[in-house]
Amino acid sequence: MRALWIEDHQLIGESLEMLLQVVMPELSLDKARDLDTARQLVQSIPYELVLLDWWLEQSDGAAAISALRAQGCHAPIIVVSGDDREPVMRRALDLGVAGYVRKSAGAQELIDTLQTVLSGGKPSTPPAAPARAGLPPLDLALLYPSLTPRQIDVLEQLMRGQSDKQIARLLGIGDTTVKSHVRAILAALQVRSRGEAAHRARSDGAS
Repeated sequence: MRALWIEDHQLIGESLEMLLQVVMPELSLDKARDLDTARQLVQSIPYELVLLDWWLEQSDGAAAISALRAQGCHAPIIVVSGDDREPVMRRALDLGVAGYVRKSAGAQELIDTLQTVLSGGKPSTPPAAPARAGLPPLDLALLYPSLTPRQIDVLEQLMRGQSDKQIARLLGIGDTTVKSHVRAILAALQVRSRGEAAHRARSDGAS
């Protein structure tokens, strides 16, 4: 069985390969350190499994998954990531990944997930972690999937301190439409004011 491991940190990739050689010797593992290399590999090799780090140097997991599928890769994808924030895991699962494994997890969790996926099962989702420093900021669409693209645009302007009239002029929409979007944003973020919405979005995005 041939698998592809997409990971831009060489040490982590080599550690994973050594582990799998011991516990799953039937699995042949190719490695790609960037998305371009991975795209070239999946064009010519019919992989049966893909292991993907969510954050690569120039793209996130959503872009990587889209690129791999566009190249005709139909293999199940397991995300193996140091990012175990709930919005990231939710986004990955919404995109149809077969499993999500935290890099902080023990080796057995990785093995169990691989074996479950390869046998056609659905592994359990790991618990989300509390916010911590050192992870990339999250974009608003990932944080608040219930908001429309236009409402995301309005929220971005709220975070910049723009008034309704300024937002209407910048986005080319009417004042009444802006007010409607603001009401939807307050409801989605479960806050009572524009200022609270802006503060909540900045806090959530930085976590």
